[in-house]
Amino acid sequence: MEKNLIIGGFTNYGINELKPWVLSAKEVAGDNDVVLVAGKTTEETIKWLQNQGIIVVPMAQSQTVPIHVLRFLSIYEYLRNNWAKYRFVVTTDVKDVYFQLDPFDYIEKSMPPGSTTKLIIASEGLRYKDEPWGDENLKQAYGSYVYEEFKNNTIYNVGTFGGVSEYVKDMVFNIFTNAINRPIPICDQAVFNVLIGTQPFKDICYATDDWACEAGTVADPTKIEKFRPNLLCYEPQFVDGVVKTFNQYIFPIVHQYDRVPEWKKFVQEKYGQEDESQYFKYRI
Repeated sequence: MEKNLIIGGFTNYGINELKPWVLSAKEVAGDNDVVLVAGKTTEETIKWLQNQGIIVVPMAQSQTVPIHVLRFLSIYEYLRNNWAKYRFVVTTDVKDVYFQLDPFDYIEKSMPPGSTTKLIIASEGLRYKDEPWGDENLKQAYGSYVYEEFKNNTIYNVGTFGGVSEYVKDMVFNIFTNAINRPIPICDQAVFNVLIGTQPFKDICYATDDWACEAGTVADPTKIEKFRPNLLCYEPQFVDGVVKTFNQYIFPIVHQYDRVPEWKKFVQEKYGQEDESQYFKYRI
């Protein structure tokens, strides 16, 4: 029976920062593999990860490619040699993600045998023109012509996607090759959205707003009042420590939980994590 894979990449993290992602991934992964591509870190951290059953592989090295982009090359390098071992792959950010349910159960239902759907993508619940950071990021990454073509599109988060193994492999390859040598270093989100908004990826993506909760746009208390009039989905609910959809389905993945103080406190307590948020800046 084919396995599935959860994979992410990090640099400059220690055990404390990695706890929520690692321990929650272990909770939901079952017999599936969990891989972390490791950049700069300590031997103690590597040993802890391996003791948790995590497969640790080294990150690709580059003096010129920013970590947000380099991680996709590193994930591609792992998948290039191993994709055939896996049926489905989920790749996420590490610093601000935790898992509530097995994400592959959702993918399994969304991609039955013979399905033309190959990738699952998570909506941020806003169009580009209604989300200031993404709006400006798209403009700077591509310029005015592409911006005008995509400004009315829904934003999908590059930090939480998955699907059929070979297609995830080729998507991370395309993200990397399209993100290098752009005018701005952090452009992976814009590149991802241009790719999924055009063929051949457009028709093979299953767009969701209940697989991964993108809290930065749908739940951040410092922004939600401004975003609420333009939201394309219902706001999530936090019930007894569980992040749910409006109709009480549990999100398999919660992203950007650290934007919501109540959620962040819950995660820290659940996974025994000290509050070291001052170290999170510029990390993935």
